[in-house]
Amino acid sequence: MTSSSDTPSRKSELTAVVIENVNGNACVLYPPDATDEQLETMWILADGEETYTHAGEIR
Repeated sequence: MTSSSDTPSRKSELTAVVIENVNGNACVLYPPDATDEQLETMWILADGEETYTHAGEIR
């Protein structure tokens, strides 16, 4: 049997930026250590209508 202490933990961190506009607020999540080139494809948008959009869905 494997206990949780035998499994290495993986910590993920994201930076959150809130964008305020007349249509409602949105939050963009992205890795804090991403390069400018990586930021073109490594983000998630959460809008006020409880929907999430991944960068890959936009392309």
